[in-house]
Amino acid sequence: MKPRHVLALALLAAAAGPVAAQSSSRAGQSEFYFAPVFTQGKDLSQEGGTRVSTGTGQGFSLGWAYNFDPRLAAGIDFAWSWVDYRANLAGGAGNVGNVTQISGSVETGTVRFNGTWNFFPGDFTPFVTGGLGWTHVYTNIPTGPPQNLCWFYPWYGTVCNGYVPTANTTKFSYNLGFGVRKDFGPYFLRGIFNEQWWDYGGNAGQEPWQQFRLDFGIKFR
Repeated sequence: MKPRHVLALALLAAAAGPVAAQSSSRAGQSEFYFAPVFTQGKDLSQEGGTRVSTGTGQGFSLGWAYNFDPRLAAGIDFAWSWVDYRANLAGGAGNVGNVTQISGSVETGTVRFNGTWNFFPGDFTPFVTGGLGWTHVYTNIPTGPPQNLCWFYPWYGTVCNGYVPTANTTKFSYNLGFGVRKDFGPYFLRGIFNEQWWDYGGNAGQEPWQQFRLDFGIKFR
């Protein structure tokens, strides 16, 4: 996470102190929220020496939660994201030492059960959140390298056939995040920095993805 993002959230959290003693209207209410999601681009090293660079991803999230009291909430949300990438494919067996470029996109769809702890009972509060669920990964069809040679494809592994593969799989995933929340009567806003992990398989293993989210929500009984 970049220092300016940490500083901004820290300042907002500090500002919550003077209003921490105020009562909140969250307790005993359900809430629904919608959020745009932005995934930070990154560079990845994958199986066989293949290297991948992703752009900034875009997506959205929908969720429902129940506030047991002003501090504790639990619920479920659904998220979808799209990210473009460029990769330098490393050659596999019989093709060692060769490198070629491809480009493509990755779609992910996640369902997760999460819990949230608000540090203050008031209408303006910092919070932490975490969840467990499943992420479906689909890599679409990338622009392909020369056929009938072995290559290490990102998010897939070694392929030696004369076709361009796609990964279409579901993986266990989990997330941790923190942010600030402001309630306005029946409505609320939340700014969240979230980090999500899922397992690619192969030598890539687990890799965290940093996401920024702005929730627009409404509370109801």
